[in-house]
Amino acid sequence: QWKQLENLYFREKKFAVEVHDPRRISVSRRTFGQSGLVVQTWYANTSLIKSIWVMAISQHQFYLDRKQSKAKIPSARSLDDIAMGLTEMGTPKVSKLVTLEAKNQLIMASNGSLISSGSQDSEVNEEQKKEKIMELKRKEKLLQEKLLQKVEELKKICLREAELTGKMPKEYPLSAGEEPPQVRRRVGTAFKLDDNLLPSEEDPTLQDLESNFIIQQKLVEAAKKLASEPDLCKNVKKKRKQEYADAVKKLQEIENSINEYRIKCGKKPTQKSTLILPGKQ
Repeated sequence: QWKQLENLYFREKKFAVEVHDPRRISVSRRTFGQSGLVVQTWYANTSLIKSIWVMAISQHQFYLDRKQSKAKIPSARSLDDIAMGLTEMGTPKVSKLVTLEAKNQLIMASNGSLISSGSQDSEVNEEQKKEKIMELKRKEKLLQEKLLQKVEELKKICLREAELTGKMPKEYPLSAGEEPPQVRRRVGTAFKLDDNLLPSEEDPTLQDLESNFIIQQKLVEAAKKLASEPDLCKNVKKKRKQEYADAVKKLQEIENSINEYRIKCGKKPTQKSTLILPGKQ
């Protein structure tokens, strides 16, 4: 009976009818744990199976409409009224049958089900489906935002690599028609102090001054590299030259402090910066 129908569906060459039978207990993977569901299956070529499914859906819709109309029909009606009512009720159903597949985007060429036919018994399932679609769209939006964030992080990493190597890595993400950015290789200015180079003076004050001198010497070398980097704009080049001059001046001041302290302690002064920086007195 139609009231026992759970679903009508086809998959390519398979047509199946799911009926709820309280006298039997059968669990199917399509029922998600429901009991008392009996599945009847037929096989034929795809076009025939699809035609049978469309006719079954239309017949089920006719049963639903007839059931609904019975509840609305008064107890006493003439034969003419009944005939007129059936005519009015049946006319739109013909056009609905014709446009069934065109209007319902959920029915694919190789599969379909009663749930996707838009019958009145599937209103709850339609609401659940809408909620599921909304949830999936929210998840899709979150994933897209996370993907964009990761793409930006990848771009930054690729740009850093290009600045160090002078070559843009092939992993740099590009949009359609986008050209890779031009990156100028950075001049290496990093340095590491060897423990053996640090002085081992018995006097702590003199040892601190000597250590500051070695560190400032490395800073002068780094500033010199930056100042001599090619293809710099005028303002940047001028600024780096000034930074280099300031670093040299500070190095000379540290050496002066060392010599003053050495003379105070009865030791001979040194001339370290003049050996490192020719032309500087």
